[in-house]
Amino acid sequence: MSQSLTSTDVPDQIDCLLIPLKDRNLLLPNVSVAEIIPFTHLLTTASAADWVLGRIDWRGTPVPVVCYEMLNNQTAPAPNPNARFAVINGIGGHANMPFFAILIQGIPRLVHIQERDIQEVEAMNMGAYDQAAVTLDEGQAMIPDLDRVEEILLNYV
Repeated sequence: MSQSLTSTDVPDQIDCLLIPLKDRNLLLPNVSVAEIIPFTHLLTTASAADWVLGRIDWRGTPVPVVCYEMLNNQTAPAPNPNARFAVINGIGGHANMPFFAILIQGIPRLVHIQERDIQEVEAMNMGAYDQAAVTLDEGQAMIPDLDRVEEILLNYV
């Protein structure tokens, strides 16, 4: 006996995280984030890019850390006692970099998003690694281009 998918079997919402940065939020699907961890000591790297902050040891895996603001040619955030790392699942399946982390400025918030909840807007301050600017019931957020972030990061780690 075969089963077929009906429209009621398809979820009409996506669980996402609103991730706080210095002066904006990133909106990421929950499945793209492996874990949110407390700020820990960064190990230095020999990267030529100032937006590569170093690396962390996460579950026995070296994970490069990105400052998303600096990657988008903005100033670095001030030191923050609430800072954390969002460990992001790699998209490209690169064995030498299965994860990377983004420095974040607080605790992300889980939001349940339906397509009708997102309104794309024109944003004057979109960075090169922002895919879209959106407005939600919770406010505005940027959707990062994780493919581009991962690709550029591979050149520097």
